[in-house]
Amino acid sequence: MVSRRSILRAVPLAAAALTAAPGQSRWLGPSSTSTGADRIPPDPATTQAAATAVRGFTADLYRALASTHAGGNVVCAPYSVGLALAMTRAGAGSTTADEMDAVLHAPHPRPGALDSGLNTVDQALADRYQDGDGIRQPRLTTANALWTRLDLGLRPGFRDTVAGYYGAAPHPVDFGGAPEAARQEINTWVSDRTNAKVPELLRSDAVSPETRLILTNAIYLMAAWKYPFTATATAVGPFTRDDGSVVDVPIMRGPFDRMGYLEGDGWRAVDVPYAGDGLAMAIVMPTRDNLAAVEANLDATWLGALLTGFQITDVQLRLPRWRFRLPAELGAALSSLGMPTAFTSQADFTAMSTEPALCIDDVVHETFIAVDEKGTEAAAATAVIVRPPSIPQGPQFFVNRPFLYVIHDRLTGVPLFLGRVHDPLVTGPA
Repeated sequence: MVSRRSILRAVPLAAAALTAAPGQSRWLGPSSTSTGADRIPPDPATTQAAATAVRGFTADLYRALASTHAGGNVVCAPYSVGLALAMTRAGAGSTTADEMDAVLHAPHPRPGALDSGLNTVDQALADRYQDGDGIRQPRLTTANALWTRLDLGLRPGFRDTVAGYYGAAPHPVDFGGAPEAARQEINTWVSDRTNAKVPELLRSDAVSPETRLILTNAIYLMAAWKYPFTATATAVGPFTRDDGSVVDVPIMRGPFDRMGYLEGDGWRAVDVPYAGDGLAMAIVMPTRDNLAAVEANLDATWLGALLTGFQITDVQLRLPRWRFRLPAELGAALSSLGMPTAFTSQADFTAMSTEPALCIDDVVHETFIAVDEKGTEAAAATAVIVRPPSIPQGPQFFVNRPFLYVIHDRLTGVPLFLGRVHDPLVTGPA
């Protein structure tokens, strides 16, 4: 007997493709850009509160994820996870909504301030970066879509919020009669927007005739360094892991010019700019103890002070090349952060649809990053699945031990990707 409970899936994506030339990325499917005429106009007064909320959620999610991968590399895209959860929260009520607001650090008044703020941040990023060529200026493009069962009844308030603040209009697909075709259509949409770095987000059993709704969010980033490393200067050098063992890894060398530099209690950091100076990668390395001691202090306040506290100086930087992919299930982490009800039979998503009894089963996240002499390529995908319950004269910054990194927008202080490198040679979980 098929349960009357419904299935909801929400999928945020974040991607960067340095290797693709401008115009090569195909933007297909519904709401291919989130800056359409149907979007509610941005409210600049909400930017700071939204950026603070994103930083808070970023710090919490990273700490939870890092604790489950002790001693290993980590990478995630909390900005995308947060966007998907915010869209999902638009259909939540009662305790479910209160818990999701707390986990998302939603500003007051709730939920309107969060929706308005994320809409403003999203459109501000698009205004600055969506027309970039990826070389002289980063290219950053966002897209949202709402995939629904053919006969699904959506609540007008949920539909209007997701369309107005997130640019996601309903796109009916035949989950009931042709779930495999629907899965392939969504996977194609995902693959196109991650430069094929996430070719099959939804596995073969992910979509069934019970599926009711999937929300997708995509971010595409192509960013070259402002000061590219000289490829011929890259040489193998020692990198000391936290356990004291040493591995030989490719270490990139300048020439470099002026960039952000900051020192704190037990750590120091450099802010490596991408072309155009709008985006940067902050790299944090401990000066005593190990990286875990720095991570223990990572919260919204610390992250905000880091991303806004850099002072420009000449820096001699040496940085390892690395690439890493991490799939992770975030349901338990999000539940432990304070939103357990959404994962139980007590979940309230009645503001989303006329369908009864929706609840989140798990949140599946996968992120890929590659850093080399030219710049950064990164891609991430997340599925929120709802099922039935059953330079000289400046500091030297030689990155030769585990470090934390944050790809962020300098103007708003919004973090986009966050991770750590314990071993640059490791490309994925063991």
